[in-house]
Amino acid sequence: MNLSEFLGRHGLESNPFAAEEAAQDPVLTQSGDVCRHPDFGKIFGEPTHPSPAVVFGERGAGKTALRLQMEAAYRAYNKEQSDNRVLVLGHDNFDAMIGRIARHERLKNQSAALESITLSDHIDIVLHGIVPQLVDQLLGGTDRAPLQVSNFRKLLRKAPSLVRREMLLLQMAYDHTPIAAKRTRQLKSALGLGGSSGSRAAATWSMVLALFALVFAGMSLVQEPKRPLLAVAVLLAAGSFVMGWSWLRCQTRVGIIARGMHKGIRCVNRTAASFRESLHHIEVNIGSASMPTDRGDDSRFAMMDRLLAVLRVVDYGSIAILVDRVDEPTVVAGDVDHMRCLVAPLLSSRFLQHRGMAVKLLLPAELGDRFNREDGAFFRAARLDKQNAVERLQWSGSMLAKVCDARIRAASARPTSAVAVETLFDENVGRAKVEEALGGCGNPREACRMMYAMLQEHMAHSDAGVKTISSATFDLVRQRSQVRSNSKR
Repeated sequence: MNLSEFLGRHGLESNPFAAEEAAQDPVLTQSGDVCRHPDFGKIFGEPTHPSPAVVFGERGAGKTALRLQMEAAYRAYNKEQSDNRVLVLGHDNFDAMIGRIARHERLKNQSAALESITLSDHIDIVLHGIVPQLVDQLLGGTDRAPLQVSNFRKLLRKAPSLVRREMLLLQMAYDHTPIAAKRTRQLKSALGLGGSSGSRAAATWSMVLALFALVFAGMSLVQEPKRPLLAVAVLLAAGSFVMGWSWLRCQTRVGIIARGMHKGIRCVNRTAASFRESLHHIEVNIGSASMPTDRGDDSRFAMMDRLLAVLRVVDYGSIAILVDRVDEPTVVAGDVDHMRCLVAPLLSSRFLQHRGMAVKLLLPAELGDRFNREDGAFFRAARLDKQNAVERLQWSGSMLAKVCDARIRAASARPTSAVAVETLFDENVGRAKVEEALGGCGNPREACRMMYAMLQEHMAHSDAGVKTISSATFDLVRQRSQVRSNSKR
């Protein structure tokens, strides 16, 4: 008897314990709310009142599963709501962020880029992830639609000019590189906005006035009276000079803003020339007062508020930022000190408590141990006591047995009549021993590994007609699992 036949005897269509990674686990998506950790409610909070959460859990404790479950819960909430919906943003592509910072600063060693990361870099990469998609949805020509509204462009065009300009400013700062300047012009037209830096008009008038000055100066050489013609030529030349000076002043101011944006926004990889071309589509005084031209936090919070203002037009009341996989970037590679460099900027109470934002940090347990050794200044800045912190994602044997039951039900041909996990074993094993064994695993990943190993061991050594896993196989695999768990500690 092979594994498929054994599973079929218990009404299962697939192995419920095969997957180890939540992101590639089809059974998890089908198991529903039963696989949720008991602290899910505290971590998720109420979508109508955005709140932060800081969660620490060991590898395999279900942090990525928690993120996927929150995404599903937000989708379900948004589907039921006509207003006050939540825009969900993932923040886990840290390799791209670190690589872009290294290229921007021309660093050969990515560790140096990691050590230089600030909160502004995190906010920049989050905005760079969503703003191009919003621009795509506004301009059309793509299937990407991050907002569940069919008339985004129409609604935004009816919004006050201040809100429309906020969207244009976001696009200027965070749209993707190759065609960002071209899309600035397209978006400005789509939103019905006017205005410009005035550089082109000043240059045009300067050249026109200079041409007429030359004409009148030439006429003064061949016609009488010379003095009035020469006076007109001088006045035209003066006007040309004034317009030229205005053009030079405008170019200088726009250039300063563009260079500041290029230096300050390190995660977008746009040139100063690209920023400069975009900036010529708005008044210079607006650009100088509004754009992130440094690496300070204030300008980034202003950009987040701009995004929230745009979202409110289409009945999105808040943003949820889900931070995960901080131990996986190549340069981090699970090193605690490197993880601290990456995550510490996010542990700012001002950021976590920012109005209209629900920031969920899903962090490795060893990072929590590292933070416990920080000084008082760190905790005063982070205020973890106000962030719905979960110090450890802990799983009891009873909880893990229920998770196994849910996975079996999800893989069953008839979920309503699915068997419990203990029915896979001999009667003398029983629910209590299964819960005790699963409790020794400590987390869902290790529990699934042990269950998978029991199925494999049964297939390797049992007779063809044996329908359940023997107590001897149960005890053998359980002992091996305990040895492996102890070796990891």
